[in-house]
Amino acid sequence: MSAWDVDALLRLYDPDVEFLPLTGTRVESGGYRGHEGVRAYFAEARDLWDVLQPEGQEFRDLGDCVLVAGRCRVRGRFSGAESHPPCAWVIGVRDGTIVSHRTCVTYDEACQASGVEPAADHAG
Repeated sequence: MSAWDVDALLRLYDPDVEFLPLTGTRVESGGYRGHEGVRAYFAEARDLWDVLQPEGQEFRDLGDCVLVAGRCRVRGRFSGAESHPPCAWVIGVRDGTIVSHRTCVTYDEACQASGVEPAADHAG
């Protein structure tokens, strides 16, 4: 799967997925909904970023969701500026399909969003 292969990503997502990234024009109004919403987000992101590469490093199975801690490598399309900030994701799963995808700035924020305490062995 290439970095911008949205069709491959959508095969993992429920048709009515709730998608809440950190950036995008719809974040303030509740994020993006469904496959068309995810497509709209990635069209916006591709206009801004040359590279948008999430990297999961720790995974915590919470039953109906997975908590992922990692980083997201980005490079500005016009500026060429690169960053690799920490991020965390709360991925809701039902019947083997992703029904919600929320990006958080920190692992602690992701834990709070999913209603669990941070793992004692979390690296950072």
